[in-house]
Amino acid sequence: MTQLSIESIAAVAAGQGMVSGTGAMPGVAQGASAPDTFANLIRNQISDLNSSVGAAETAMQALASGKPVELHEVMVSMERARLSVQTFVQVRNKLVESYQDLMRMQM
Repeated sequence: MTQLSIESIAAVAAGQGMVSGTGAMPGVAQGASAPDTFANLIRNQISDLNSSVGAAETAMQALASGKPVELHEVMVSMERARLSVQTFVQVRNKLVESYQDLMRMQM
């Protein structure tokens, strides 16, 4: 994941936008529907996660097959993929927990 993505997730978790004091979601134009924007954010994060894991798998396969590849590059790509997966799982857990809290609310 990129640094901007982590900042975006942190801003969403904090309940505020990237621009201080506005409370608006970053990248949301006036009149844009929020569900489409949220779905695009999740879709982009899954795509980034998939590419990170794919790069780690490719590096690991190259190392296992004896191709000339630097061990530290393989380890860095594997660690990057591991952190991406852990971050995404934690965000998913928080979203599920938030959804469950909403469902328990009494009207």
